[in-house]
Amino acid sequence: MTRHAVKNRPWVYLILILPVFIVLGIYFPLANQLPEIIATHWSSTYPDEFTRTAVFVPVAIGLSILGTVLGLSSLVQQRRPGLLLTLLFVGSLLSWTTVGVFVGSVIPTALAETPETSVIGIWMLPMLLCTLIALTPLWICGVYQSYSKQLQAQRQTRIDQAQGRTASTPQPDVSAGGKKFSETMKAPWWMRALGILIAGVGLYILFEFFARPGEVNSAATITGLVTCLVVSPLVLGLCLIRVTITDQQVQVASAIFGFPLRTIQLVDILSVASTEIDPMTWGGWGWRFFPGGSAVVLRRFEGLAFELKNSTRFAVTVPHSERGAEKLNALLQRNDS
Repeated sequence: MTRHAVKNRPWVYLILILPVFIVLGIYFPLANQLPEIIATHWSSTYPDEFTRTAVFVPVAIGLSILGTVLGLSSLVQQRRPGLLLTLLFVGSLLSWTTVGVFVGSVIPTALAETPETSVIGIWMLPMLLCTLIALTPLWICGVYQSYSKQLQAQRQTRIDQAQGRTASTPQPDVSAGGKKFSETMKAPWWMRALGILIAGVGLYILFEFFARPGEVNSAATITGLVTCLVVSPLVLGLCLIRVTITDQQVQVASAIFGFPLRTIQLVDILSVASTEIDPMTWGGWGWRFFPGGSAVVLRRFEGLAFELKNSTRFAVTVPHSERGAEKLNALLQRNDS
């Protein structure tokens, strides 16, 4: 059974252990300022539900410790990557979600005159940030990427065996080097709908801000508006990408807004192959980054998979990928000769 090494161990340990210290570090200085109840549920700026402090604090401390233990215990399951990833995800999500809820409940309650007058305000931002941090151990440990690569190789081997052939390195067509390769790839309908939805939410937030000045939470409004302003062009820009191969480089860019997503110089390519690109093998849909590589994956489709000389990987979904791989292999062979 293959052993999957965990990368960035010191950082993984730090991220898994930190929630316990954050919860305790917030509680002890504020212990004497906390009332008998804590504001724990928010439907708007002000709370609408409360929890007894004597119950909330021990539960929060216990859940943060439990999440840390689950996360740390996952790291010994290197020969069982599925179990490792599950425990790591559940443990990190549990502990960091607890931190987010604790920060967004205890601090506003302690700062207010009474729990009923607590204001969530800017403390919504740490709650959102904690949710994002919870995904970091899964992202930086590298096990998901190596496990996915192993599964993809096994799947390809089974396909080759079923078709009665063995995997072999394609022989490049040297004559393919003269013609420019340029192909576009459309995203699925749901990604286009998502981009339009995010833009619509941004317009609605902007309308509410000007239509009801002073009635809406300024911090939440600005945060939502900036988020929509940044995310919407990125999502819409990914709805149509263009892959261009010249004699010097490979460029992946948005065919709508024109911003580049990835440029790879020919001298940096170790090998390239045309293969089926599975989103779950390359970290999901969209513009993805992970330890050891990145990808632009719009759907499960054919594409180009690169092995680079700096030991990283890159993949992009594109039609007629076999022709692109032939051109690149021809250029690589020409440069080597």
